[in-house]
Formats: sequence, structure tokens, C-alpha cells
Amino acid sequence: MADCWGRLRELAATGKGDPRDAAGQIVREFKASARRAEFDTLKHRLEDTLLAGRHTDVPTLYLDQHSRWLAVLESAVAAIGSTRAGARR
Repeated sequence: MADCWGRLRELAATGKGDPRDAAGQIVREFKASARRAEFDTLKHRLEDTLLAGRHTDVPTLYLDQHSRWLAVLESAVAAIGSTRAGARR
């Protein structure tokens, strides 16, 4: 799980192109090889982080970086087919 999380963070930090497709691919690859408990843990962590990120005030200096992180999280959550984070919008 740490590798998947690290890859998502790295993707958000690179600042190159649109991270959404790559984020979905990373999560789908993890899902294909992970045990159910590991996947459920990642799923809840992604959902919780996305929810917190949506309600975080970010200084202007970090707005682009935060927006990329949210795009990665939203795509990752969408790739797992979650409804939990979307239901709380």
C-alpha cells in the first residue's frame, strides 16, 4: 500500500500534464495485486484524504500543488468505484 500511496504523491508532485489517467491506472494496478484488507485500507485513506483536502484552506502559493493533489485523489477514488467521498460533497 505504501508504494501505491507514494506513487500517487509523486504523480501529484511532478507538475507535468494531467494526472488523472495515471492516478486511475496506479490504483487499478494496486487493486489487481492487493489483498482485500490492503485495498480496503487504501480505499478509506483515499476517501478520507480527499474529503479533508476539499475542506482545507490553502495559501495561494500552494494552490496549484493542492489542486494537482485533489485531481489525483479524485481520480484514484473514482478508479476504485467509491461512492463514500462523492456522497459527502
